[in-house]
Amino acid sequence: MSSISDLHHKLYRLYERYVGEPDSTKDVYGYWVFIVGYVVAIAGVTTFIAGYAAEIDAYGIIRASGVIAATGLALCLFGIVLMLPVRKRGIQASGVGLIIAFIGVGFFGWAYPYNWRNLGTDYSVQVILVYTLGIGIIAGVTALVPVLTGRKGMFVTEEGETEEPPILTGDALEGAQFAVFRDENGDWKWHVLHLEALAKSNESAVTRPKATEGIERVQSQISSAGLMELTTSAFRLYEDRDGSWQWTLARDDGSVVGTCAGEFSERDGAEESVSFLKDRGPAADVIEIEGAAFTYAEERDQWYWQLVDDERAPLAAGEDGYGTQERAEQAARTFAEQFDQARLLDIEHVGAELYERNGDWTWRFVDDQDTALAACTDEFDARRDAEEAAGALLSTLDSASVTVAGEPTYERYQTGEQWRWRLVDEAEHIVAQSPAASETEADAAHETDTFGEHARDADVVEIDDAEYEIYPAPDRELTYDEDDSLPATASEGSTLVSTDGGTTTADGETDADADPTDGPDWNWRLVTEDRDVIAASTERHRDTETATEAIERVRDQASEADLIEFDEAAFQVYEADSGEWRWRLIDEDGNVLADSGAEHTSRGEAAEAMMTLKEQAPDAELLEIETAAFELFVNEDDEWGWRLIDEAGKLVAEDPETHPTRAAAREAMNRLLEHLDSDVRTMDEAIFQTYASEDWHWRFVLPSGETVAVAGDTAATRDELVDTLPDVRESAASAQAYTIGDVTVQLYENGDWSFRLLDRDRNEIADATGTYAKREAVLATVDTLTANAADAPIFTIEDAAIRLTDEDGWSWELVDRERTVFASSTDTASSRDELYSQVETVRQLAPMAGRVDFDVASFELVADEDDRWQWRLIDEDGRTVATGSEMHESSELAREALENVRELIEAASILEIDSVSFELHTADDEDGETDGWVWRLVDEFGSTMAESTQTYESRTDAREAMNDVKAEAPEGWITFTE
Repeated sequence: MSSISDLHHKLYRLYERYVGEPDSTKDVYGYWVFIVGYVVAIAGVTTFIAGYAAEIDAYGIIRASGVIAATGLALCLFGIVLMLPVRKRGIQASGVGLIIAFIGVGFFGWAYPYNWRNLGTDYSVQVILVYTLGIGIIAGVTALVPVLTGRKGMFVTEEGETEEPPILTGDALEGAQFAVFRDENGDWKWHVLHLEALAKSNESAVTRPKATEGIERVQSQISSAGLMELTTSAFRLYEDRDGSWQWTLARDDGSVVGTCAGEFSERDGAEESVSFLKDRGPAADVIEIEGAAFTYAEERDQWYWQLVDDERAPLAAGEDGYGTQERAEQAARTFAEQFDQARLLDIEHVGAELYERNGDWTWRFVDDQDTALAACTDEFDARRDAEEAAGALLSTLDSASVTVAGEPTYERYQTGEQWRWRLVDEAEHIVAQSPAASETEADAAHETDTFGEHARDADVVEIDDAEYEIYPAPDRELTYDEDDSLPATASEGSTLVSTDGGTTTADGETDADADPTDGPDWNWRLVTEDRDVIAASTERHRDTETATEAIERVRDQASEADLIEFDEAAFQVYEADSGEWRWRLIDEDGNVLADSGAEHTSRGEAAEAMMTLKEQAPDAELLEIETAAFELFVNEDDEWGWRLIDEAGKLVAEDPETHPTRAAAREAMNRLLEHLDSDVRTMDEAIFQTYASEDWHWRFVLPSGETVAVAGDTAATRDELVDTLPDVRESAASAQAYTIGDVTVQLYENGDWSFRLLDRDRNEIADATGTYAKREAVLATVDTLTANAADAPIFTIEDAAIRLTDEDGWSWELVDRERTVFASSTDTASSRDELYSQVETVRQLAPMAGRVDFDVASFELVADEDDRWQWRLIDEDGRTVATGSEMHESSELAREALENVRELIEAASILEIDSVSFELHTADDEDGETDGWVWRLVDEFGSTMAESTQTYESRTDAREAMNDVKAEAPEGWITFTE
């Protein structure tokens, strides 16, 4: 059916459903033209209102809305004309008016605004006249309808009328009706009519006008129809409406049992086909198949092969057609060879396929529907290398983290036994990373947490050579080791200072007023650009001013300090801040072993008091302190260091590190002297410290001096580096933290959602082959992939593989590595196990299947998609000559029917149908016994136009009923009932 015819039927159906039964075609089209005009007019008004509301160009809005609204008005009026009972001339006149109105609309669209009213040449009058003329013609026809047509509605159902009798609605074949009429005197009389249904149509019509057309065709030809009686089977030759010739084989009752397989341009071709069937059909053998066989059929100039079993049930079919039968046979043999060796793609969830690409090997993930999920971006020289790469990836996917591109992310990962991290911003750039490897994941997490907490408020600092940093002292509790002891030789009344900073009297009593946890809150250090600590404070300070004063004291003392070197313990005599003299005993590490505990008025008095204890340490040197001094000393690990002692003997600065040699310690001391005048900076918050090493870098330093992050990339200049810090601050503060392994699954959005696999260094391993409309969909795919990767099989397709599909039932397809389908199952299975059985059956039968050899003519029994059987006759080239018209439930029934067809072919005569004719046929009951006579009316194309509604006992009764119809039908009334 053409698209125009489909549209026609749809318009009729909609009209009947929502309006009512149409009286004619123009009623339907008139209604839809009116609807279209109404919609167009409303669109014009809406355009005008919306344009003014949006303050768009007024001229353009008026022109557009005027053209649309005027067009809609004209269509509405023309639709009304079509719906009214207007004569043909009225419709033609309205059509002319519609064309003139459209010309007026086009004229307006051209003239407005530049040739309208006060602009340019004024065509406003002419435009209005043309459009008004067209509308006037249409409206005039509408107004004159009552005059032109008179009263309408004589067939409208009157109120109180009873329902139609069953015989008129098709519910009965006989009935009675009272006909009430006036006699010659004007009085009412009635007749009882006997109504009997004599004939019925063979086909249905979609619309009432179509049904009327069919009735009128029967009425016009039934009176001239002749009688064609069939006493035996017959071949009926006829020319169809396209001018081609065909034939059918009918029994003596008129039922068709076979048709020609094609059409013939000439009558002789149809006769030759009939002659072939009559000569070869009665003796033609039925093709027998043992096990399985390949059959070949030609469709639309292409040859196709099919594998069938011994019951002619299809097992497999080729996907493509071939130009010759020989090529189709070669394809069938190739199928048999490949199917036997083909791998069965039985993937439960996901699998990894190895395949060649650009001459190298690679891999891709596929799901249980054999749909590619992701493909490797690398290529390998050998298949074994690709297999190892896929296997290594599958073993780690189950623990892979899922991140989202475009969201700042901390990635913590393990390298050997240690941990590192990096910060990735929204643009997928590594903007920060760990300064060094951490021993545990907790340590790496601490660094990321600290960086994220302080990055947003951190200052940017550049250190020129070195700087003093005053920073908050860390909270700490002082502890005492059990083996901490004081020298037993301390004299009575003297005060000894322990190495841990507490104070204890010589008799062992602790000074209650000396709380070692009380103290200043600030420390200082002198650091270089590379964060090497040159010197550090030895005590806490109350505030930053006090710490600054301590730095100034170090500067003053160090600039005048002498160098003192000793290897063992030494006595020191020094002048205290109060001007009194004191002494103390210190070991080679600088620890105070003993102190005078009292003040002396002179150096000599202090020295005399000291001599009492010196007898206990005869090897200790005697050091007299008159000014500040640097002391080089060696500790118990034979490591050297330095310390700065002021003139009062107080330790004011020390080396934070030890050195392997005295010279190295001296060199470290000299570095302090080089940088004594460095700037002082208070560091109460973390800082971004910028520094240059060919390119510019930054490090993130906490007040404690600990570096917890460094730049992920470098910049050519400091300004460029500083410009990147706002992104670093924001990313660090908002990033989510993930612990990643050897592989990470990253989701990304580019219109639609997709995913890719990244290795530990963020290099792409694989990318998804498809996209997903929603994030939830890609997450579901990733979950399936990661959850089942550990059990995923790794496979490759050599020549072909058998792919299982589950769409409205289980089926299989034979595909190559490019997934080109060249064979498939012809039926579906209800379960996977049943499909396995079908595959094994084909594996067994295909290699042994031969081809079907055709004689000059052979019958074969075939089944359709509904498993109904019919016969067909094929020639020696496998071309179908004739096919059966009757379908049978099994091949056995089709074979039995074929034996009857052989007899019909042999006895059949040849009849040519060239005009409408009646046919009388015997009618058989369910057992095949003659059960009466029927008639039918056949047109010149062999199509049944009408047939009797009942079976008559004798031929004479059927002929009389046929003659009644032939006599009365041409003048019969046409009535319609629901």
